[in-house]
Parts: sequence; C-alpha cells; structure tokens
Amino acid sequence: MPPWALAVVAPGGAALRWCFVVWVVGALSGWGGLARHYRYLSDEPFRGTLRRFRSGKLGWANSSRCLTVGTNPRGLYLAVFVLFRPGHPPLFVPWAELTARVVRVWIFGSWLDLTFEKYPGVVVRLPRRLGKEIAADANRAWAEEEPGVK
Repeated sequence: MPPWALAVVAPGGAALRWCFVVWVVGALSGWGGLARHYRYLSDEPFRGTLRRFRSGKLGWANSSRCLTVGTNPRGLYLAVFVLFRPGHPPLFVPWAELTARVVRVWIFGSWLDLTFEKYPGVVVRLPRRLGKEIAADANRAWAEEEPGVK
C-alpha cells in the first residue's frame, strides 16, 4: 500500500472503530432495549424544555456531560451528544410509562432512578438536582420531597 493511502484509510478506520465501540456500549448498557420501545420517531426536533450536557448513568454505562434531557407535558426526552449517537437513538418516554424513586447511595448523595414500564430491566440514574427539575416539569406525585431525604 502506498504511504499516501494510509493517510486516507487510517481516519476512516478509526471512525468505523469508534462507531462500533459506541454502538456496542449502547447495545449492552440497555439503551438499545429502551430504543425498541421508546425511540423518538418524529421528524421534527423535540419541543419542550431541554437540558444539555447533563450527566447520568444507564445500567453500567456512565454518560458524563453528554446527555440531553428534555421534558414537555407529554413525557421525557433523552438523547446523547452526536459523537456518541451510534447505537443511541433519541428516546421519548410518556410520563404514564415512567416510574421514579429517590435513592441514597451511601456517601455519594441521592439520585433519581427512572424505570420504564415496557422495559423494566434497565434503570436510568440521574443526579437528584436534575431529577427535581424533571419532576417539577412532569407535575407528578413523585415530584414531592420524600421524608428524610434532602
């Protein structure tokens, strides 16, 4: 192979490798399972309150500062930053199919765990502060403070 060809092929190979790794993380973490039930199918951009560059955890996979979390009167929108999009299509979950509970993780503070009616095997864990914002937008019973948790 001529040396100039390596300069052409190497970036493409790196991009394909990146896409494959990100896709595998999406499949194994549970995002792919959620997407089978809750994929955001609209051709239009999500309309509602968007909170970009937020952190969270889906199964064993951490999403540090790459989540977009949106809310509107109908439900919850989740998307990842475009560089992590392979295997992670945007999601939209109606409020009626979402359950939330506050959990305390030893010294690490409290979190909001979200579980899904159609795919109960996966948990999305969000920082409690973000969880409070989501709950306020949802205007749901789980928006209220739990006794003893601050």
